[in-house]
Amino acid sequence: MVRKEIDALLKTAHDQLIRAEDGVKDGFYDSCALFSALCAENSTSALILALGSKPSKKHRNWYVLRIIPKPKNLETTVNNTLELLKNMEQHIIRARYPTQNEEGKILVPSEYYDKNKAENLLKNAKKILNEVETLIKRIEKNQ
Repeated sequence: MVRKEIDALLKTAHDQLIRAEDGVKDGFYDSCALFSALCAENSTSALILALGSKPSKKHRNWYVLRIIPKPKNLETTVNNTLELLKNMEQHIIRARYPTQNEEGKILVPSEYYDKNKAENLLKNAKKILNEVETLIKRIEKNQ
């Protein structure tokens, strides 16, 4: 049952990555940001399940990855992934609701995100997804 949930989360992450790529290509940078962050979150939910724990329901998988036990030989890679994720999960909220910028101006997501921000989030989502898939294969190999 856990393997089926892992597979479903990874499939969802791949689908979200496609939507993120379409968003940046079509100039919908807020959509790219949201789908990139969701891709990263679903990827790491799969990793957390593979490690024998439960993912966060509050967009805090980075914290779950920090506190759960990890095999020593995977700890550095998992910690690198959680640091990338920590910076991305905030965009699940930020890409959906107006936010205040550094000058105090209220911006809707379509005004906040530009091509550079979107491409950076997309790059990190791809990196997280690739690292997670490699980690899951290593975890399963050691079981």
